[in-house]
Amino acid sequence: MNTQLEQLETAIRSQAKNLADSNLQAAEQQRSKILADANKQLTKREEREIEKAQAAAEQEYRRRVQAGEIAMQAELDQLRWSLVQSVMDNMQQHLQNLTSEEYINLLKQYLKYTATSFEDKDLVVEVNAEDYQLLAPKWQAITTECVPTKNCTLSTETKAITGGLIIHNAANRIRIDNSFEGLIARQENEIYQVITAQLFASVNPTRNI
Repeated sequence: MNTQLEQLETAIRSQAKNLADSNLQAAEQQRSKILADANKQLTKREEREIEKAQAAAEQEYRRRVQAGEIAMQAELDQLRWSLVQSVMDNMQQHLQNLTSEEYINLLKQYLKYTATSFEDKDLVVEVNAEDYQLLAPKWQAITTECVPTKNCTLSTETKAITGGLIIHNAANRIRIDNSFEGLIARQENEIYQVITAQLFASVNPTRNI
């Protein structure tokens, strides 16, 4: 009888030990799984934070680069404008330094070129007060030489221009401005483009970021 009880007690203890070991092993596995999942979540969170930090740093870098490019572009635009004005001033000075003979020949060219652009025969030519005094005594000879097929009248109403001439038809509906100011204004954009092409061809346009 005692032997049977001892055997039964031994069997119960063995079963209890096996059950405890099994539970301990399951608990250890569960613990390892929880730790692994936690580490994985932590790694993902760290990666997301790193990505956010990198994106923010890249955006800040691009913002600073763009700000620098905008500032540089503004300086280049200012320099281009200064160069255009310098060219205009030099051109104006050159025209003003012409001798009387050179200047009259230049006006003859303007007159011939401009008058022949009109279909009208009767035309009115306008100049400044100084040029009127220069041209009036010679006007008949000038028109006979340059535009014999046109009837060009030198207007007594002078214009506030530095030089050159303005021509319009008798009805004053069609006008061609070949004053120095008009010529320069028409050529300003072309001069600007030449300066840009020659001096700033290697400058890249500001990128859109």
